[in-house]
Parts: sequence; C-alpha cells; structure tokens
Amino acid sequence: MATSIIRGKYVIVRAGSDAGSTTVISDGAVFQRDGVIEDVGPYSAVKAAHDADEELGGHGYLVFPGLVNCHHHGRGVSTFQMGTCDDSLETWMLAGWGRRPYDHYLMTVYTAIQMLESGTTTVMYNHPQTPVAGLEEDIDQIIRGFSDSGMRTAFSVYFRERNRVVYADDAQFIAGLPGHLGDGLTRYLAAIDMTAQDYFAMFRSIREKYDTGPGGRLRVLLSPSNVQWVSDEFLQQTKELAAQFHTGIHMHLVESFYQKEYGNRHWGKTPVAHLDELGFLGPELSCAHAVWLTSQDIGLLAQSQTTVCHNPSSNLRLKNGIAPVNDMLAAGVNVAMGTDSTALNDDDDMLQEMRLAAKLHRQPGVDQPALTSQGSLAMATANAARPTCFDQEIGVLERGYRADMVLLDLKSIEEPYLDADIDPVDALLYRGKASQVDTVIIDGEVVLRGGKPTKVDKDEIVRELKERFSAPLDPKTQETRALVGELLPYVKRFYQTWQPGQGEPHYRFNSRS
Repeated sequence: MATSIIRGKYVIVRAGSDAGSTTVISDGAVFQRDGVIEDVGPYSAVKAAHDADEELGGHGYLVFPGLVNCHHHGRGVSTFQMGTCDDSLETWMLAGWGRRPYDHYLMTVYTAIQMLESGTTTVMYNHPQTPVAGLEEDIDQIIRGFSDSGMRTAFSVYFRERNRVVYADDAQFIAGLPGHLGDGLTRYLAAIDMTAQDYFAMFRSIREKYDTGPGGRLRVLLSPSNVQWVSDEFLQQTKELAAQFHTGIHMHLVESFYQKEYGNRHWGKTPVAHLDELGFLGPELSCAHAVWLTSQDIGLLAQSQTTVCHNPSSNLRLKNGIAPVNDMLAAGVNVAMGTDSTALNDDDDMLQEMRLAAKLHRQPGVDQPALTSQGSLAMATANAARPTCFDQEIGVLERGYRADMVLLDLKSIEEPYLDADIDPVDALLYRGKASQVDTVIIDGEVVLRGGKPTKVDKDEIVRELKERFSAPLDPKTQETRALVGELLPYVKRFYQTWQPGQGEPHYRFNSRS
C-alpha cells in the first residue's frame, strides 16, 4: 500500500469566501494512503501517528488543494498560435473553422502538461463536434492523452444542430449567400451533422467504455453546446438522460450580448428564463461564461443551484465583457472557474486566471464589493468540484477526499521579505506563479516533480508537435480558410442591427461625466 506525508509551512485545507471561512494549518501535513487522505493536521502530530513510504515538501512549501479547470476545450497549442486572432466571439468561432488539423493525442498531453505545471489536477474538458467521420478516434486519443498525463478528467462532447453560422436558421441564411459560397458552406456543415439519437448513443458508448466510477479519474458528462444551438426537445432528453445516469450537464450560456438578444428575439425572454421554463436548470447543470445575465437570471440560477463556470480571460479576449461574479456570489450562485483554453497569457495557467478574477471583480468605492483571494481560490477548488461529478472527492484536503494537491515553493514569494501577518492565501494569489509549482499529486501519485511531469516526456511531445506543424498547410484547410474569409462580411452584416441595450450595468468602473 502506497503512503506519503506531504508537509508545508502552510497547508490550505479548504478555501471559503473569505479568511474567516478558510482553513489554513501552519506547519501542517497531509497523510494519504493509496490516493485517499486519512489525516490532516499539524506536522508533528501527523508524523507521530503515521509511518509513510515517502515524505514530500517541507517548511519551504505551500500546500493547497489541486486546482480544477471547470471549462476547457484543450488544444495545447493555442488558437492564436494556430492563426486565429482574437475577435468578437461570433466571428472568432467562424475563423476557427480554418485551423489546421492536428494530432489530438499530442495536443491533449501538451495542454495537460501546461495545466499540471500551474497546479491544475482536474479538468472539465468539452470537445467540439468535429467531423463525425473521425469523432470516435478523436475521443479515444483525447481520453488516452489525459489518462497518460495522470490528469483527472470530466469529459463531454458538445452537441450543436442549428444556428451554426449566425443566430438564425442555417438554411435561411445560406439561401441569401452567393451560390458558390452557399454550396461550400453546406458541404462544410454536412461534415459535422449528427442526429440527437446518434449523439445520445455516442454518450452511452463513451460512458460505458471510459467512465471509471467512484475512485477513478474519468467521468463522462452530457453537453448541449448552448441553448440557441439545440432544440427544446434535445434539452429535455438531455435532462432525462442525466437523471437516468446520475451524471452532469455542461453547456455554454449567454457568453455574448448576441446570445442574450437571440433569446429576447426568439422567445421574448432571456435564455436563462427559457431554460427555467423548460425545467432544465438544476444542480447537475453547469454553465460556462454567463456574462450577460439579468438580476432575475441570477436569482433563477441561485434558486436552482445551477453552477456558473467563470472564464475571465476568455471573456475579455473575445470582447464579451465582465461576468457579474460579485452579484452571483451575493445571491448564492455556485461560481467556479475555468480558462476556456483562451487564457490571458495564451496558456492554461490557473494561477494567473485566479489572480485576474480577484483583481477584475474589485468594484470602485470604499464600500463596494470585491472578490477576495480566498473566494477566488474557492472558485478554482471547492466550488469547481461540484459540477465535475467528482464532488465530495476533490477540491479540499480533508479526510476521505482524494489526495489531489499542489506543493508550491515559497522562496520567491517570501524573499527578500514578506510581512509575517500576510495571509498565505493572499500571498498565493498576489505572488504565486506557475514557475513556483514544484510538485503536483493526483490520487496520491506524483505527476509533477521538480516542476517536470513524471508520466510523459514534455520535450518529446514538443518535438513531435513541432515536426507535425512544420508540414505545409493542407489544401482542405486552405479551402476552408478561403470560405471563411468570403463568409465573414455577410456574418458581420447580419449582426449590424443587434446592438447592446442601455440597461443598468452590474458594475461601474468609470463614467464620461
């Protein structure tokens, strides 16, 4: 039986909304056996009570729960590196159609390495509906990539069946395009067509083949891509299937103003209100982004115990704005955090993402709300555990939980000086960097040691990626890029009359007068 003691100058046991609800042990330690935490407390007491095969860490380390990236489309080599510059979401998505093909296994391992290097131990990975002809093979490669890296994974494939070019009927929009452009677009969409029945059959197959159940490292979730991209019937079937299999549902929601406006135009109500009317909201549902919420929407999300996965970097990069996180937290919404693989520094650094969130939600004024360092860490640990289907297993360092944790070297945080009264969580959020992450443990297994992955060869993965991307751009990708280039002016014209309203903002950062 494998055992270890993990020691830190500080052990952050559980992050809460503030310092008062956060548990930190000075000169603390965690004892784990076969991947399960059996004891947490002062180092002297843990050391006296247990003989361990290995002791990790020491007085120069900060120990905290493994971070949970609650929304991700893992590409490793970023969309920017692959030629898609930031733009408004609706045009950026189309430009992404022209990204060159890549090896899903190599890209998955590479993005897993990046996440491990910044202390992420669990990822909610949401796979796009790629051409159906190769989808099964893509899924195999992705799941194998995460497994080989050692990462804990909540996996889903999203389903998208309508309004795929603009937020209007595909056939109607295509009918207004020049013939050759419409024909090319029709061929492109046909390659990713899938029926709802085929999607649900695929879910059952993936779940049976890969879902490891309690104590394992993989869960399989359902995923309608977004409310405007699927039918009400599909949502209702998804809800029923999630209840049958006791699994989660993950989707995008009101990421942009245009998505909120679609709801107002199509249903006469917000997308959140429409989901509530369908009975779709609930504790099994997690929604990525949720930027364009009304106060009534926030109340519905809180009442239904729906989780929101906040992606601050992605929201800023794709011109979607700032999600009303302070209002959501005040109302009791469970808010988690993810990078969306479009993080601020073009990486998957959850430490940076937490820091950005903590700074972004500091509203001007002495008495105005501000997200605390503890609250930001909670969004990436305990809060984020809830929608992954690993709830009650990860997110905190307590007895009975899985031994997922991070050891961060405190040297560059504390030198040449750090006031003794500084809260360790504040120190992590203000000064922590991925380069300081020394050791990452998942299920008691060391998957990063001395800042280097132990289960995969990073240098070899990078070498193979370089070699594959050095090949000339293939004709099919060139054709798709030309198609997108010709299509974009028609898409921009479609949205010209969709303008943000002048409603009262959740946050005020400045004014003209």
